Amino acid sequence: MERTEHPVDACDVVVVGAGIVGAAVAARLARQGMQVAVLEAQQVAGGATGRSAGLLLTGMPGHYSWAVQSFGRETARALWELSVEGRERLVETATRLGVPVERTGSLALAVTEEEAEALRASAELLREDGFDAWFGKTDPLRRGFRAALRSPDDGVVDAADLTRALLASAPVVVHTGTEVQALEAEGADIRVWAYRRTVRCGAVVLSTGGYAPTLEPALSRWVNPGQALWVVARPDESPQALLCYADYGYEYARSLPDGSLLLGAWRYPRRPSSSEDSPDPDTALREGLSRFIRRYFPAVEGNVLRRQSGTMGCTPDGVPVVGALAHLPGVYFALGLGGWGLSWAFVVAERLVEMMVEGASAGLLDAERETCRA
Repeated sequence: MERTEHPVDACDVVVVGAGIVGAAVAARLARQGMQVAVLEAQQVAGGATGRSAGLLLTGMPGHYSWAVQSFGRETARALWELSVEGRERLVETATRLGVPVERTGSLALAVTEEEAEALRASAELLREDGFDAWFGKTDPLRRGFRAALRSPDDGVVDAADLTRALLASAPVVVHTGTEVQALEAEGADIRVWAYRRTVRCGAVVLSTGGYAPTLEPALSRWVNPGQALWVVARPDESPQALLCYADYGYEYARSLPDGSLLLGAWRYPRRPSSSEDSPDPDTALREGLSRFIRRYFPAVEGNVLRRQSGTMGCTPDGVPVVGALAHLPGVYFALGLGGWGLSWAFVVAERLVEMMVEGASAGLLDAERETCRA
């Protein structure tokens, strides 16, 4: 690769990616006295964070009963507790920084009888394990769903506003429009080659979501791109405040402050359920969202105001991943938050900083956990 020499900047840590995780990591390191620079290819919150629906949801897609079957009861409970911890950490931080958080509660809605049974089993397991969950074999929205599970402490936040506030809250240097092109070991340091900028630093943090393998192919072992699509529409004939998700967490709807509705869907290669097997994931995504809207929000179809799509990082087991590159010492990564990433962002950032500063394991989020080993 041909590179043009530029003046070399220097700092302690370069964070690649100015999304919610990158901002949380950068702010935490800066508060510990490190010189931190954030390099972002677009603008702050210009990737998955900026396209986020702002959902603060407990747990993972697939419902709790799926997690118990997949990971075992003890691990599933620990994962849910981590997501609660992350959600509450985000709420505390947003409150401190003056970014509004609305505790709406959330509804998990069943689109089939099989999913209704999964919700019933999940509610029973959640209550046994100390979580607050209500289940009903009815549809509180009266739109044709088969059953509902309510989590009262979930909510919504403007993820982009929170990201900007985080970066402004700490002595962090942010360079937007600065795409990182390569990383290179240089003695005990790392040289970061970026668009019109070169930085020499002691450590690098990669928080670039689904684009991470493009910069460092070795990361494809842990994370691959998933696809997301959402539309904003005028409210239908029965507007109501809501935060809900259906089809095991892969379609969702929420009210926006201006009274409009945001409806979205996301997919990644290893969904916990769903029999979809389309050779074109983009087509499957569009068709899935269209079916969801047509069946449950039919009056919205002709009232779409805008739409957006994009990429997010997803891990094979659905759990975010924190680790370090063996072949490039000093390069760390925090990736794979998927479509429910906001409730994980602050826990992921904390585990990564502890790994960098103290050499601590990231526990259930560690890249070398059993479910992430090749």
